[in-house]
Amino acid sequence: MQMTTRGIVTMLGSLAFVATLSLSALAQEPAPRSPGAPGAQAPPASPGGGQAQKPETAKGELKSVDTAKMTLTLANGQTFQFTSSTKVTGAQGGVAGLASMSGREVTIDYESKGADRIATMITVSAEKK
Repeated sequence: MQMTTRGIVTMLGSLAFVATLSLSALAQEPAPRSPGAPGAQAPPASPGGGQAQKPETAKGELKSVDTAKMTLTLANGQTFQFTSSTKVTGAQGGVAGLASMSGREVTIDYESKGADRIATMITVSAEKK
Protein backbone atom coordinates (compact mmCIF):
# COMPACT_ATOMS: atom_id res chain seq x y z
CA MET A 1 0.00 0.00 0.00
CA GLN A 2 2.82 2.37 0.83
CA MET A 3 4.46 1.79 -2.61
CA THR A 4 1.24 2.55 -4.42
CA THR A 5 0.73 5.85 -2.59
CA ARG A 6 4.34 6.84 -3.20
CA GLY A 7 3.99 6.01 -6.90
CA ILE A 8 0.80 8.04 -7.24
CA VAL A 9 2.34 11.05 -5.47
CA THR A 10 5.42 10.83 -7.71
CA MET A 11 3.28 10.60 -10.82
CA LEU A 12 1.11 13.59 -9.79
CA GLY A 13 4.22 15.63 -8.97
CA SER A 14 5.70 14.84 -12.38
CA LEU A 15 2.44 15.73 -14.09
CA ALA A 16 2.26 19.07 -12.26
CA PHE A 17 5.87 19.85 -13.25
CA VAL A 18 5.24 19.09 -16.94
CA ALA A 19 2.00 21.12 -16.93
CA THR A 20 3.75 24.12 -15.36
CA LEU A 21 6.60 23.92 -17.85
CA SER A 22 4.20 23.67 -20.81
CA LEU A 23 2.07 26.61 -19.67
CA SER A 24 5.10 28.84 -19.14
CA ALA A 25 6.32 28.04 -22.68
CA LEU A 26 2.91 28.84 -24.16
CA ALA A 27 2.63 32.11 -22.22
CA GLN A 28 5.65 33.60 -23.97
CA GLU A 29 4.78 35.59 -27.10
CA PRO A 30 7.24 36.24 -29.93
CA ALA A 31 8.30 39.86 -30.41
CA PRO A 32 6.38 41.68 -33.17
CA ARG A 33 8.32 42.05 -36.42
CA SER A 34 8.28 45.38 -38.16
CA PRO A 35 9.93 46.44 -41.43
CA GLY A 36 10.66 49.84 -39.84
CA ALA A 37 13.19 50.72 -37.18
CA PRO A 38 14.44 48.02 -34.78
CA GLY A 39 12.34 47.86 -31.64
CA ALA A 40 9.44 49.72 -33.21
CA GLN A 41 6.08 48.04 -33.09
CA ALA A 42 3.85 47.83 -36.14
CA PRO A 43 0.74 49.99 -35.86
CA PRO A 44 -2.46 48.02 -35.33
CA ALA A 45 -4.48 47.37 -38.46
CA SER A 46 -7.64 49.44 -38.65
CA PRO A 47 -10.69 47.22 -38.97
CA GLY A 48 -12.15 47.27 -42.47
CA GLY A 49 -10.05 50.29 -43.55
CA GLY A 50 -6.50 48.94 -43.87
CA GLN A 51 -5.22 45.86 -45.57
CA ALA A 52 -3.29 43.23 -43.68
CA GLN A 53 0.39 42.92 -44.46
CA LYS A 54 0.54 39.97 -46.80
CA PRO A 55 3.82 39.09 -48.50
CA GLU A 56 3.54 39.11 -52.29
CA THR A 57 6.00 38.62 -55.15
CA ALA A 58 6.47 40.43 -58.46
CA LYS A 59 8.87 39.56 -61.29
CA GLY A 60 9.90 41.68 -64.21
CA GLU A 61 12.53 43.71 -65.99
CA LEU A 62 14.00 46.57 -63.97
CA LYS A 63 13.31 49.88 -65.73
CA SER A 64 14.54 52.54 -63.31
CA VAL A 65 15.58 53.30 -59.73
CA ASP A 66 15.03 56.67 -58.07
CA THR A 67 17.20 56.75 -54.94
CA ALA A 68 15.94 60.23 -53.95
CA LYS A 69 12.29 59.11 -53.89
CA MET A 70 13.28 55.58 -52.76
CA THR A 71 11.28 53.93 -55.57
CA LEU A 72 11.96 51.47 -58.34
CA THR A 73 9.92 50.79 -61.44
CA LEU A 74 9.58 47.66 -63.56
CA ALA A 75 9.18 47.71 -67.35
CA ASN A 76 5.50 46.71 -66.92
CA GLY A 77 4.87 49.97 -65.01
CA GLN A 78 4.68 48.57 -61.49
CA THR A 79 6.31 50.89 -58.94
CA PHE A 80 7.66 49.82 -55.54
CA GLN A 81 8.98 51.76 -52.59
CA PHE A 82 12.05 50.55 -50.72
CA THR A 83 13.46 51.31 -47.28
CA SER A 84 16.86 51.18 -45.64
CA SER A 85 15.96 47.69 -44.40
CA THR A 86 15.12 46.32 -47.88
CA LYS A 87 17.46 43.39 -48.58
CA VAL A 88 19.08 43.18 -52.01
CA THR A 89 20.81 40.10 -53.43
CA GLY A 90 22.65 39.91 -56.73
CA ALA A 91 23.68 43.58 -56.79
CA GLN A 92 26.63 45.27 -55.15
CA GLY A 93 25.94 48.37 -53.07
CA GLY A 94 22.38 47.46 -52.07
CA VAL A 95 19.49 49.31 -53.65
CA ALA A 96 21.82 52.07 -54.92
CA GLY A 97 23.66 49.37 -56.91
CA LEU A 98 20.44 48.59 -58.77
CA ALA A 99 20.55 51.97 -60.53
CA SER A 100 23.12 50.64 -63.00
CA MET A 101 21.20 47.40 -63.64
CA SER A 102 18.34 48.56 -65.84
CA GLY A 103 17.12 45.79 -68.11
CA ARG A 104 17.93 42.99 -65.66
CA GLU A 105 15.28 40.58 -64.42
CA VAL A 106 14.36 41.10 -60.76
CA THR A 107 12.12 39.37 -58.26
CA ILE A 108 10.61 41.64 -55.62
CA ASP A 109 9.07 40.41 -52.39
CA TYR A 110 6.81 43.16 -51.07
CA GLU A 111 4.02 44.01 -48.67
CA SER A 112 0.99 46.05 -49.63
CA LYS A 113 0.16 48.88 -47.26
CA GLY A 114 -2.86 50.62 -48.65
CA ALA A 115 -1.97 51.72 -52.19
CA ASP A 116 1.78 51.45 -51.51
CA ARG A 117 3.94 48.43 -52.31
CA ILE A 118 6.91 48.27 -49.92
CA ALA A 119 9.77 46.04 -51.13
CA THR A 120 11.19 43.81 -48.39
CA MET A 121 13.61 41.88 -50.60
CA ILE A 122 14.91 42.38 -54.14
CA THR A 123 16.69 39.57 -55.99
CA VAL A 124 18.55 40.35 -59.23
CA SER A 125 18.75 37.43 -61.67
CA ALA A 126 22.09 36.46 -63.17
CA GLU A 127 22.96 38.34 -66.37
CA LYS A 128 22.05 36.48 -69.55
CA LYS A 129 25.03 35.50 -71.69
